[in-house]
This record gives sequence, C-alpha cells and structure tokens, in this order.
Amino acid sequence: MLVSGQLYFGTFVTPRMLSSLLLDNAYLLILAVGMTFVILTGGIDLSVGSVMAFTGILGAKMLSQGLPPAVVVPVMIVSGAVIGLLIGVMVQYFDVQPFIASLAGMFLARGLAFVVSLEAIKVDDSLFNWLQSTRFGGGGWYITPTGIIALLTVAVAFWMLQYTRFGRTVYAVGGSASSARLMGLKVARTTLMVYVISGICAGLAGVVFTAYTGAGYSLTGIGTELDAIAAVVIGGTLLTGGSGYVIGSLIGVLVYGLIKVVITFMERMPRGRASSSARCFSPSSWCSD
Repeated sequence: MLVSGQLYFGTFVTPRMLSSLLLDNAYLLILAVGMTFVILTGGIDLSVGSVMAFTGILGAKMLSQGLPPAVVVPVMIVSGAVIGLLIGVMVQYFDVQPFIASLAGMFLARGLAFVVSLEAIKVDDSLFNWLQSTRFGGGGWYITPTGIIALLTVAVAFWMLQYTRFGRTVYAVGGSASSARLMGLKVARTTLMVYVISGICAGLAGVVFTAYTGAGYSLTGIGTELDAIAAVVIGGTLLTGGSGYVIGSLIGVLVYGLIKVVITFMERMPRGRASSSARCFSPSSWCSD
C-alpha cells in the first residue's frame, strides 16, 4: 500500500504522514489492544466506542468543574473498568452471549454519556493540551505523548499475553473453555479479567481521544467498536478465539489508518488526475502524468 500510494500520488510516503498514522489512531490502537484480549477468548465487546464517549464526556465535565487531572484520569479509567466488569459478569455468571451482553453495555455507556451532557464540552487543561500538542522527534519525524501511551499499552499487553500465566490461560480459554476448566485453569476469573481489561483500555482511549479532540462529546465513538474489531481481525486474530497476537493488532490499526489516508488523498486529488508530479496506475501498465 505504501509503495502503490507513493507511485500513484508522488508525495505519499513522507515522515509527516507516517508519524501522523500513530497520532491519529492512538485511541483506536488502545481500543484494539483491549479488544484483542476479548476476541482471543472467543468473545466480543461492542461497548468500547460508547465507553470511550462516556469516559470522555465525563472527564470533560469534571475538568470543567475544576477537578484536577490527577482525579479525573483515574475516574475515567475506573469507569470503563466497571462497565467491562458488568459485561463480564453477564457473560460468565448469567450465561448471556457476549454479543448481547456487550450490546447492553454499549446502550448503558451511551445513555450515561447523554446523562452527563448532551452538548460538547471543551477541554482546556494543561495536561490534556500537553498530551496532544507536544512533539518529540526531529527531521520531520515526531511522536506525541498519546502515541507513546498507545505503544506502552501494546508493550504491556504483549508481555501479559506472551510471558504470564494469565496470558496462556486466555489462549487456552479461547481454544476450548471446557478443556481449560478440566485442566484446572481459572476460566471464570480469566473471562471477567479480559472484559475488565477491555473496559480499562476503553477508559484510557477516552483520555487519549479527549486530548486528541480537545473536547468531550456524547456522540463520539459511534461505530468505533467495529473499527477496533476490524483492526484486530486484519492483524490476524481469529474471531473464534485461541489464536492471535497483539502485535498483529498494532499492524492492523496501522493498515486501517493507512486505508483512511489513501481515501483522504483520493478525495483531495483533482478529478481525473493525481497531481502534476504523480503517476497513474492501471492493471496493464504504468503511465506518467
């Protein structure tokens, strides 16, 4: 895709564009990490977009009332974890299908977001402004604190899945929950934990997305859960569970983001041509513009 984009548009692969991939998709990467845990167990979580919106508008409301970020950020993350726990309880102890349970969680989170505020709330806080506006790097390359948070989330998730007993249990439950139970693994606790982790990631994504947009709004994140699922599947994680890697989800998010960049370039391209210095591509030949 990068090679084709460069050949077609002429100025596609640039340090600024590649750096912006992580900047623009940091919140989606965090959501995809949490979704990877859930899908590896054979479940699904449709609530993450609404939880991100709820925690975002909740955080913006609290900041507007003068509460410090040291209080607001933990409340946002814990709020996401509580909703994830409720979904996990429904799945594990009430035998509700993950699709239905997480759908209920989605409606709950979106409704709570509307309760907090129906209007957008601007965030004017030094910490949140710093998270988004700060640039580290040089020579056209840069990374923001939100991108660093997303990459650290990937690193922690990779360590948990590959080098801990909990991670191996996640794969075992996804392969066969009944076999894992017969082996003496703690299936119930693992199921609860993956939904809590997904909720924590959704809450953290709410923090990152609020910093990214500079505001909280109850209607944000509609359909984002499908973007997260798509990124995880693109990264090679099976929807049936038991197979996949969080690094694959990272690649899936970057591929998904690159597709959006290509679409943006196509929309800005003059009709009938790419640019004065671009090349056009057809299945049978290359031609210079």
